[in-house]
Amino acid sequence: MSLDRSHLQLLAALQEFGRVGDAARSLHLSPSAASHRLAEAERRAGVALTESFGRTLRLTPAGAHLAASAGDIERDIERAMLTTQWIGSSEPSRIRVAVGFYDTAGWLLDTFTPTVGSPRIELLRFSDADLLDAVRQRAADIAIAPWPKRPTGLQNTALASDVLVAAVPAGSALADGDAVRAVELYERTFLTSDYRAARGFEFHEFFLVADVVPATVVQVQSLEMMLRLVGNGDGVTIQPSLVLTWNRPHRSVAIVPLAGRDITLKWYATFRRDASDDVIAAAERIREAFSAARLRGEGAPAPSR
Repeated sequence: MSLDRSHLQLLAALQEFGRVGDAARSLHLSPSAASHRLAEAERRAGVALTESFGRTLRLTPAGAHLAASAGDIERDIERAMLTTQWIGSSEPSRIRVAVGFYDTAGWLLDTFTPTVGSPRIELLRFSDADLLDAVRQRAADIAIAPWPKRPTGLQNTALASDVLVAAVPAGSALADGDAVRAVELYERTFLTSDYRAARGFEFHEFFLVADVVPATVVQVQSLEMMLRLVGNGDGVTIQPSLVLTWNRPHRSVAIVPLAGRDITLKWYATFRRDASDDVIAAAERIREAFSAARLRGEGAPAPSR
């Protein structure tokens, strides 16, 4: 028969304290119960684990080896339990919100202090292309993003309408005009979050319409870094106006409308149709935080031409 965890705990305690009485007390056992447990451990192991030494009991080499292993096993179990608690911490009462490239909006902070009894919000980072699949596959509860068309097969809470605009270096020739034309970006380094050309965004709706694309396209998957590069004169980009106005500390970046018709988007908090009441309520909290930020003047769209 194999040893129980209780046998291993006693052997580890005996090695640590050196005396049966002290080992027993550490495990809230009587000396008699500890002696019986040691005898049972030896019977199951089939070898002597302890030996008398004068009036005390000490571990044999075999017992010392098993006790050392028992100590390691106990530590591993304790760490496994702590890891389990960490992973499962508040699991039933959390709402996982998926964000993509546009994750720097200050209004998101408003959702992190729930009312009493409401689940907490967690932010999970996904690529923009994977946001909706994350919700469908239950890797996230809600996705926040702007879309040219309302996502299908899911529930959506509308947050705000938006329009694509150009972010260019302040003080540049591009910043002085009323609108940016596609041909003016041909010789500029164009910064994009993804080489994949999603329909409804600038590649199809702005560049292809004008039959021109920038000669140099660079992928930068950090909005913060992208705006810093624009401000340094190292490129230009086209983004939803709200994410640029949310990041107004970048004073060296100018926001300019695009020439031609407006390329419109709408921001949504998207969740599954079988979502729980807590998820639906969290989507409403997100909408309220979004609206409150707009009332404070955060994320006000750039003026149209």
